[in-house]
Formats: sequence, structure tokens, C-alpha cells
Amino acid sequence: MSEPTANPATPALNTRRQALLEIIVSDYIETAAPVSSQQLARRYELRVSPATIRNDMAELEEMGYISRPHTSAGGVPSDPGYRFYVERAGQRNRLPRHFQERVRDAIDFDEADPAAWARSAARVLASAVHNLAIATTVKRAIARVKQVQIVHLHDREALLVVVMQDAQLRQRIIHLGSDTPQDELTQVANRLNQLIGGMSTAELRTLWDSGAVGGHLVTTALTETIRILSDEERKETRERYLNGLGHMLSQPEFQSGKSAQDAAEVLDDDSITRIFDESPRPAEVRVVIGQESHDEHLRPYSVVYATYGAPDGATGVIGTMGPTRMDYTRSMSSVRYLAAFLSELVQALEPSPQWQ
Repeated sequence: MSEPTANPATPALNTRRQALLEIIVSDYIETAAPVSSQQLARRYELRVSPATIRNDMAELEEMGYISRPHTSAGGVPSDPGYRFYVERAGQRNRLPRHFQERVRDAIDFDEADPAAWARSAARVLASAVHNLAIATTVKRAIARVKQVQIVHLHDREALLVVVMQDAQLRQRIIHLGSDTPQDELTQVANRLNQLIGGMSTAELRTLWDSGAVGGHLVTTALTETIRILSDEERKETRERYLNGLGHMLSQPEFQSGKSAQDAAEVLDDDSITRIFDESPRPAEVRVVIGQESHDEHLRPYSVVYATYGAPDGATGVIGTMGPTRMDYTRSMSSVRYLAAFLSELVQALEPSPQWQ
């Protein structure tokens, strides 16, 4: 899933209206109050008349960037308005004061405990962005087989050694139909390696279902290889750590009991974790705003998240969820920094037996 972007059918804005829309979104994020043309004229040096501001706001409303209950009311950003703001201002570095120091104080590299890192990351992020923070432990990338070896043991037993692409070894005793010499087992392994190198569990199952493998020994070795990879995938789950629910529920959008209950149900429903299933590349921050979400339960909210870890290796996710009136620049900067910091830790730890 690519990073959501503004609707390409949305009309382009001239420079003045771009600046005005950015101010409206920024002001609304800060105050949670509709932004009127009078406020804009009074608080900002726009060098245009209040009448021009009103006309521009009417155009922004017509284009779908803001909404107003009536013509004299202040403007409230819509999802496309927030998307415009993210695309325009999202790359600005707005780390909270002393954030880097707080991260380094909270996350202990010497502890060498990825679960503790995730818990601490969620806590420090929630404190920084004043919204819900979510961090998962790392999960290895999809298991893929590199090659297999089959070693004769005795009588009708052999040792199947599966070498995975991340260099980990798994082995299992397989039972043969008859006492089979080593040279024949080597031929079986060579035949299998020609077929399965680089395949995932799903691809191995497709090969098995096709019946194209042939031969009892090859089929037996393929079946056990599938079981080994399946076992690995079942063992690999991401633990989820949440922090800052109180921060999020203190926002004006959640003052009604129904809104707070809906937010709690989203967390119980695990919708927030499912959005992580198609994670961005490490260090790429993804922003999903309101109606852009494929999950209807998440459409009242925005989610900012990034993958951390090792390319083609163990990865986790760090992110924040809040109302669409989210401080996107602060959230994106904080998530980006934490993802990079956690990636350094994971990459330093990954070669150790912790991952085996």
C-alpha cells in the first residue's frame, strides 16, 4: 500500500491560497476552534484585505479543503486539507524540546531487550505528541528457504537441514521409506534446491500442490521444509505496547462518552495494529488521515507510523494515533527520529543469538 496522497482530482491552489490553507490548518491544530477570516486578518500579516481572505476561504471550501457550517462561520480543515498540510509541511523537523535526550535516557541500549525498547519508545512518544503511542516488538521478515541439506543418520532416518535466507539453520529428523545411501540423499537435496531456492512458505505450498516435484524422497523433504518454515512464522508475532490513551482522550474531540468509548473499542478491536500489516520501508514515515484509512473503524482518526529495524530482517513499528486535528509535523518528526534510533539498536543486536 503506497502512502496516501491527496486526491489528484482536487484543484490546484495558487500560492496565496496555499499559504492561507497552511495557516488555517496550523491554527486549528493549535486551538481546536474554527478559524475565521477576522482572526486571520488580525493575527497574521497576510497583506490582503479581509474581503479577499473571505473569498479565498470560500474557494477553499468549494475545493473541499475546509468546511464551514455557514458562510460567516470559521473554517475547519477537511481530510484533504490535512493531507495538503502534511505534504507541504510534513518534512519540517519539529522535534519537541530535549526529545533526543529523553529518548536516549528512556531506552537502554545495554539492556539488549527489544520488548523493553518498544515499551519505552511508546512511553516517550506518547509524552512528546500528547496522543496515543503504539510500538511493536520486532518481527522477522517472511521466512524464505535458501537451501536444504540431507544427511544420512542410520537405517531409515536422515537429518534435514534447512538454511534460511537470513542464515539461520533449522533441522529435523525425517523418516525414509528405506535405508537410503548418502549419495542419493545428496541428489535429492540438489534436486530440491533447484526448485525451492528463495521461496516462502506460501510459494512452497503452491509448488507442493502442483505435484510437479515428483519422487517420494523429494516430496518428503519438501513437506518437512514447509513445516519448518510454518513453525518459524507461527513463532514470529509482534507484541504491541500502548501508551498515552489518557493523552488522546483528553483532546476536545473525545469529550463525549461515545467518542471515548469508540476509541477504546478501536484498540480492543486491534484495528490499529492491522494498519501496520503493510508497513513502509524502514525510515519512511506514513501518514493515514481519516477517510484515507481502509478500515472504517479508524476513519475518525489519523495515524502516523514508521517501520524500524533491519532491511530484509527483523522489523517493528512505532507510531501514534489521535484525532485528525493532530500536530502532524511534531508527530512525524518524533516518529521519524524514534524509528531511526530503534533501527540502530536492532541492527546492532540482530546478528546475536537473540534472533535465533
